[in-house]
Order: sequence, then C-alpha cells, then structure tokens
Amino acid sequence: MLNLTLVVAGLKELVVERLGGTVTDAALFFTVEMTAYLVFGPVWGLLSDRAGRRRPFVVAGFAASGLLYLGFLAVESIPLLLALRFLQGGAAIAGWSTAMAIVFDGGSELERPRRAGAAGAAMILGVGTGAPIGGLLTQALGPRAPLAAAGLLFLVLAVLALGLDEPAKHRPRIGLGAIGRALAARPRLLLPAGLYFVERFTVGLFVVVFPVFLAETGGADPAARGRYLALFLFPFALGQLGTYRLTRRFGALPPLALGAAAYGLAFGVLDRVPLAGLGGWMALLGLLAAVIFPPTLSLTAEWSSAETRASAIAAFNVAGSLGFALGPVAGARAERGEGAEGRVDSVRLSMGAPRFAPGSRRDRSAAFPIC
Repeated sequence: MLNLTLVVAGLKELVVERLGGTVTDAALFFTVEMTAYLVFGPVWGLLSDRAGRRRPFVVAGFAASGLLYLGFLAVESIPLLLALRFLQGGAAIAGWSTAMAIVFDGGSELERPRRAGAAGAAMILGVGTGAPIGGLLTQALGPRAPLAAAGLLFLVLAVLALGLDEPAKHRPRIGLGAIGRALAARPRLLLPAGLYFVERFTVGLFVVVFPVFLAETGGADPAARGRYLALFLFPFALGQLGTYRLTRRFGALPPLALGAAAYGLAFGVLDRVPLAGLGGWMALLGLLAAVIFPPTLSLTAEWSSAETRASAIAAFNVAGSLGFALGPVAGARAERGEGAEGRVDSVRLSMGAPRFAPGSRRDRSAAFPIC
C-alpha cells in the first residue's frame, strides 16, 4: 500500500501546477481510484470465489496496475489522467482484495486476530512510509517520480505474487447466486463494514486534503507535508501490531467500540488543539485509529464462510473504498469556500484541522515548527 500515498505529498505540484488542475481535481485523483474499487472489488471477489482460485487475480491485478502507473508518466491532461486512474484502481483492487482473502483462507479462529493485526499494520505502514518518501522524491526529482516508483513497485509485487500458495484444498465452484444468498444471510457483516467506512472517510479526507491545506495556508513544501502525514500514519501502522492482542484477550467488539468512540472524540476536537501540540495529537489520532481496522477485518473473516470469504472481504473493502472516495471530495468541497478565511474555516470544520491565519509565505512557513 506504499504506492497509495507516494503521490500525496506532491499532489499539488502534479495536478495543480504541472497539469493546470484544481484542488478538486487533486482530490478526484484519489476518489476515482476508490470509485474503481467500489465497482470492481465485488466483481473480483465473486469471480475468485466462483473459480476457487486466488493467485491469478493477485498477479494480474498487480501487473496491470504497475503498467498503468507507468502510463501516467506520459499523460498531459486531467481527463486522461483520471480515466487511467480509474482503470488502475480496478486492477489494483483485484490484487489487494484477493491477497487479503489468501491471508485468512488458511487461518483458524485463534489466528485471525493476529493475521488481521499483521495485515493492517503492513498495509498502513506502507501508507505511512509512502508519504515521506513521496515528498522527498517529488522535491528531488519532480512530481512524476512517485508515479514511476509506484509502477515499478507494483511490477515487483506481481513477480513476487507468483510464489503465493493457493489454499491446500481448492474450494468447490459455487454459483454467483449462492454466494449472494450466503452474504445476504449474514447482515451482521454490515457492522464491521460500516465502521470501516467511517474510519476510511476520515483517513481519506485527512491524507488527501490536509497536504494541500498545508501547502496553501502554511507554505509547507512536499517533504514537510510528507513528514506531517507520517506523524499520523506511522502510529496508525505500528499500533495495529498490538491491536490483535487486545482482540485475542477481550474479543473484537470491546476494543472496537472503545477505540471508535475515542477516535471520534479526538478527531472532533482537533481544531481546538494548540499548534505546539499538533504533532503529538496527530500521533494520538493514529494510535486510536489503529484500534479500528484489525477488529473489523477479523470480524469480517470470522462471520463469513470459507466459500464466500473473498466476496465478504471484497464487500468490506467496498465500504472502506466508499469512505475513502467521499472523504477527499468532502474536504475539497469545503476547501472551495469563498475567500482565504472562508477556505480555512471550511476546511477546519470538515476535517478538524487547526486554523492557520493566512499571510506572507515567510510568515506562513513559521507555522510549521515541527517540520
């Protein structure tokens, strides 16, 4: 998942400055990919369950995504960029969603919390690492450098995926109707999916709109934007390594309920945090968000049958993708408030970001002491 945020820190330079787009276009770069996840995620899950195979979907998805990322290097228009982004997202979700199903295919009920924690930590560690690396690449080599890095990374993953083991026993082929009926008979799957939607909405809003907000109101360069995101994303990743222990000891629901409530409260008061404490509060938000993903993923795997697990996880990913798609759009719409003060205030209200008074670039740069 490192590729997901490689381009975030330099998104303003790529979309707004290089291609002449707007902040909304920059947000759409992520929203379009998440929309592709919504469209294609269930399709790949159903086809994988129907075929009783996993590895071919992972290899083909990663390979196609890598080639499309490299295709971004020649794009000079916003419409073509977004069209290719949609296709790339459809390919990427084939790999990610099916790979997650492989993680749980061979696991027992006792192993699932550990696997969920490890999978969540690995995914978010990639997301957290991508932001600062992408910022450095953008500053050193230009805004297209992270796209090239992401494309090469996907091609490497496709080659490595050739070595993935299929489940020891191939699942029998079952009809699409039977898969749909099996999922419909488990309405409790809506609980983890709904919580995942809310968590991804806030994270999507945060990681996509916040860097643009920092650049426009604080004059932060790409590397500084990446470091700010890392303050949130690294605790988000590392905290998931220990979340599975809470899940194994207390079950998934108690830590999930407490973690979601605490995360909502902490996010809601972010605009009241003084500037000097912003970095620490972002790290706290990351730790609290880390309590949400592993239990929701574990519950999804636990509450679905082996025959429909890829479809259930695909539906889970659809919920998260929908949140991640809507979050940037919500932030971009707020960012279009009239006037500088209106823009800052609207972004604050939409994402809980602290208020920085606009001024000269020299004065604005002083607003970021920790970077």
